[in-house]
Amino acid sequence: MRQGETRGSWGLAGRALSWWRVSLGGLAVGLLVALPHAVGAYAREPSAFGGKLALALVPSSAWALLAPLILALFLRVGRGTPGWARRTGVLIAVGGLFVLLHAVLLSAMLSVLEDWPARGRVFSEGLRTVLLERGALGSFEYLLFLAAWMVLSAVRRVHERELAESRWKAQLAESRLQALRAQLDPHFLFNTLNAVVGLVRQSRNPEAVDALVRLGELLRASLEGRGSHEVPLSEELGLVRRYLEIEQLRFGARLAWSLVPEPETLSARVPSLVLQPLVENAIKHGTSRRVSKGHVRVHASRQGAVLVLEVQDDGPGLGEGTVGGMGIGVANTRDRIHQLHGEAFGLTLEDAAEGGVIARVRLPFVVFERSGS
Repeated sequence: MRQGETRGSWGLAGRALSWWRVSLGGLAVGLLVALPHAVGAYAREPSAFGGKLALALVPSSAWALLAPLILALFLRVGRGTPGWARRTGVLIAVGGLFVLLHAVLLSAMLSVLEDWPARGRVFSEGLRTVLLERGALGSFEYLLFLAAWMVLSAVRRVHERELAESRWKAQLAESRLQALRAQLDPHFLFNTLNAVVGLVRQSRNPEAVDALVRLGELLRASLEGRGSHEVPLSEELGLVRRYLEIEQLRFGARLAWSLVPEPETLSARVPSLVLQPLVENAIKHGTSRRVSKGHVRVHASRQGAVLVLEVQDDGPGLGEGTVGGMGIGVANTRDRIHQLHGEAFGLTLEDAAEGGVIARVRLPFVVFERSGS
């Protein structure tokens, strides 16, 4: 059997199962409605309770038999007829046919249960009597079915719209994060290659070769983490260490750096590549502008439910009138944090009291747990 045939057979089976559920549900409701009538009839004439219950169940049983057809009509008109008013008008108009069919089925059941032929009652006369006695009630029952269906359909549409909106928002957030990550990686790569080019121009070939080896390790670590937006802080610091080792080859004694994480923060979950752009920014606007030795310090601490990451340099500072951030790396890091955790968390830049700039990242403190562990 082909895949399309399998799907089609399952679809028909599922539709038949739904119709049976509707019919059984109608019988259950009919039983609840018929039971008080049967009990009342039995109280007036205490004999043959089963027969009285069967007679009380006849109208509901007839509707239960028609339920699959009614459901099919509701589904077909609901999908194929444009406009709410037009759909409602079509369903009300066709309701007259179902009321007639219900009367025919009801008459056929009553003819058997009450033995009309033995009583000399013609079927057409019985049908006419049923229409006169139950026509208005049958129309009212059909309108109740229609109202219940419309309410359920409206609730289902609202639920489906909410699900679609939530999926759309999740896809939008994922797309934005992928775009930001795609911007960060080339930016990071080109700046690192520029550092290697600087070593070659200075004829520092051994250092350049060492830098290329470290760059390969750095790229491998970056690509390994591409499938996830978040990593443990220990992995992020390993990436930063490799980058700083490359920059150390470029600047030599002019650059000093230190990674100072509190031990309990190493297992914290952080956005991948959250620190590297800030370290790069600190070197570009701090160390590279100093004639003497510059220092870059990376510190991680926990403040209650908040993880605080700080990248500090001892350069000239932000300068008067500088706002926001410097460069695509800082801007993207800020956007990624807002995208992942909302406006309550983020990135700020401020002048340090002893000189230089502090880039401070605030994230929710959550322990990283690998999937499948």
